[in-house]
Amino acid sequence: MRALVDGNESALDWLGRMQAGDVVAAWPELALLEVANGLTTLVRAGRVSDVLAERTLASALDLPIRAESLTVLVSAALGLALSRGLSAYDACYVVLAETLGGPLVTADRRLAAATPNGVLISA
Repeated sequence: MRALVDGNESALDWLGRMQAGDVVAAWPELALLEVANGLTTLVRAGRVSDVLAERTLASALDLPIRAESLTVLVSAALGLALSRGLSAYDACYVVLAETLGGPLVTADRRLAAATPNGVLISA
């Protein structure tokens, strides 16, 4: 969202690195719903139009990001959520990043702090 909607420089840098193939990216399938939900919120707040929201979602779907099945993540996410005080939703991102040994790039300060590999994209 920071890259596709806000044009955040740091987020755009990560996006460019993904598109160039310099970074291999993955996210839980849940992320697609989170993008759709964020766009819904922005439309209802009058920040973006329906048309722009649809284009942005299409752009997100076209990103070179592997969507990991929640079936693979959910058991480990439950344990991690309970041990680190996270929601099960957020724990899916942490489990995936830690399993792959990569950074967890996020605009959520609490989520970035939940793992040693957290990278915070600030506003």
